[in-house]
Amino acid sequence: MAILAAAAPVLGLVGTAVSAGGAVLGGIAQSNAASYQAKVAENNAQIAKQNATYALQAGEAKTEQAGLKAAEEGGAVKTALAANNVDVNTGSAKDVEASTREKGVLNEETTANDAELKAYGYQTQATGFEAQAGLDNATAAEAPIGAAIGATGSLLSGASSVGFKWTGFGAGGGSPIANAMNASGSSVGGA
Repeated sequence: MAILAAAAPVLGLVGTAVSAGGAVLGGIAQSNAASYQAKVAENNAQIAKQNATYALQAGEAKTEQAGLKAAEEGGAVKTALAANNVDVNTGSAKDVEASTREKGVLNEETTANDAELKAYGYQTQATGFEAQAGLDNATAAEAPIGAAIGATGSLLSGASSVGFKWTGFGAGGGSPIANAMNASGSSVGGA
C-alpha cells in the first residue's frame, strides 16, 4: 500500500506527460491534414482556372461558328430573294437581309456572353478554392502552436495538481505519503 501511495505522484505526472504528448501529436496530425486540404484546394483552383480558359476558347470557336452560320443564312436569304426576281437592294428585301444580319450578330453576342459567363463561374470557383487553401494553410501553421500551448497548460496543470495533492496542501491536510506510512505503522520523522 505504501509503495502504491509513493508511486501515485509519479503516475500522475506520467499521465499528464502522456496527455500533453497526445495533444502535441494531435496538433501535428491536424497540421498535416490541413496542409493536405490546402494542396487539394490549390489544385482545384488551378483546374478551375484552366476550365475558365477552356470555356473562353470554346466560346470563341462557337462564336466564330455562329458568325459563319449567320453569313450563310444571310447569303441564302439574298439568293432566295434574287432567285424570285426581287430587287435585294431596296424595300422589304433589304429589311429582311438587315434583320437576318442582326439576328446573326445577336447569336454571336449571345454565344460569346455565354462563354464569358461560364468562364466567370470557373474564375469565381478558383477564387473560392484559393481562399480555402489560404484558410487551410493558416490552420496548418497554427495547429502545432495551439497544441504546444495546450500541452504546456496540461503539463503545468498536472504538475500543480500532483504537487498540491502530495505535499500536504490538498484537502484533508498532511501528506498522503506520510498518512500511508503512519497507517502502516511506520513513523515519520523518528517519532
